[in-house]
Amino acid sequence: MLRTLTLAACLALGVSAAHAADATTQVDYSDLDLSKPSDARTLAARLQDAASAVCLKANPESVSAAALEKCVNLSVRMAMTRLQSEMDAAVNGKMSNVRTAMRD
Repeated sequence: MLRTLTLAACLALGVSAAHAADATTQVDYSDLDLSKPSDARTLAARLQDAASAVCLKANPESVSAAALEKCVNLSVRMAMTRLQSEMDAAVNGKMSNVRTAMRD
């Protein structure tokens, strides 16, 4: 399983294509054990910081606080959905190995 997430600015806020292409970043969490609450908080903080940065980059003109907050929240939600999918795939892969081993 990869231990980085690509975080992108939410495009629902009228981000121009030119700015959106540059408004992504990688968030590494290879140093974290997400079963530990302190490490989960660290990842949450990294995602929030990265989302703020990409949303500001995607919306370089003065953006309202409400629009920025919406962009950050949606961007973090999209990243969390990808993380959940990766974790589900990893668990399913392990379960498939167990099922195969039981048939052998």
